[in-house]
Amino acid sequence: MPESPPKAPARAAEPRPGADTPPPKPQEDRLKKALRELPRGEHSTERIAKASGLNHRKVLGRLHQLEAAGEVQQVGKRWSTERPSSDIEAAMDRLQDRTSNVRIVRESRARA
Repeated sequence: MPESPPKAPARAAEPRPGADTPPPKPQEDRLKKALRELPRGEHSTERIAKASGLNHRKVLGRLHQLEAAGEVQQVGKRWSTERPSSDIEAAMDRLQDRTSNVRIVRESRARA
């Protein structure tokens, strides 16, 4: 009797890859993460792009979106994550700049 090749063992029903695994977490926004990790203050688009690992064009578009949402503000050619100053704070700063030899004391709002 001629020998037949051995039959491959029947495969058990293998689950499809990813069928039992939970859905992946949404990936954290690299731009927002980079803005959180950068020191407070103003930063250039190039510095933000380098910190986030994204190209300049993408970062600039996303910064404009974040500006529209109120998360960042454009200051000249730079971007800031600090809250915008109020009209009173801006006026006090201008006054202080003009009167360099006069000391201006700001009252805290807590007293009011």
